[in-house]
Amino acid sequence: MYAVAAQGEGSEALVADRFGRAAYFAIFDENGVYIKSLRNDTSSVAHGAGGQAVAMVASEGAKIVIGPQFGPNAESAMRAGGMTAFSASGVSASEAVRLCIAGELKRSV
Repeated sequence: MYAVAAQGEGSEALVADRFGRAAYFAIFDENGVYIKSLRNDTSSVAHGAGGQAVAMVASEGAKIVIGPQFGPNAESAMRAGGMTAFSASGVSASEAVRLCIAGELKRSV
């Protein structure tokens, strides 16, 4: 499953500017089919938003995470959880997943 840091709800929301503080995460199945959006309740915490966001999407079954860039807490949490991260920006969540499936995104973690 894929989790994309998104600015809003839905598959056509743009990829967020920040991972851990994204407003939502768009969840897609392994074939790139949109499932749902999750409100990121960790976006307003003082510290550790990235690591908490990783835990949240991992609990939904995400193994691939897409966002603009990732901080050290998020990267560490993804490595510990056996997750893979890819960088994307300026596109919708659904387009980011399509690009990832096509092998056109840069791997971050």
